[in-house]
Amino acid sequence: MKAVNPPVEKLLADRLALRQEMRQAKDELERVRYHLIPKYIGIVKAIALGAATLALIALALALFKGLFDVKTTATLFASLLLPVWIVDQAEKKFGRWVLHHNGQAEYIEQNKTNE
Repeated sequence: MKAVNPPVEKLLADRLALRQEMRQAKDELERVRYHLIPKYIGIVKAIALGAATLALIALALALFKGLFDVKTTATLFASLLLPVWIVDQAEKKFGRWVLHHNGQAEYIEQNKTNE
C-alpha cells in the first residue's frame, strides 16, 4: 500500500526538490538569454562585419587598382554576406547591438524595440 500511496512527507520533499530544480533551470535559461546570447551575438557581429569590410576593401582595390583578381574578391565578399545576414536574423530575434559615436556599445533587447 505504501508503494501506491507514498507518505505525505516524501511527496512534499519531492515537490520541494522539483521546485528547486525548476528554479535553477529558469535561472540558467535567463543567464543564457540575457548574458551569453548577447555576448556571442556581439562577438560574431564584430567578426562578420570586420571580415566583410576587409573583403569590400579588397574588392575596391581589385576594381580600381587591379591588385587582386575581381572574381576572387567578389566571391569572397558575397560569401561573407551570409554570416552578416545570419547575425541580423539573430538580432531580430534576441536584440540588437548599437555602436554609438563615442564608441560605446549598447545592447537593446528585442521586446524593448517593439514598444
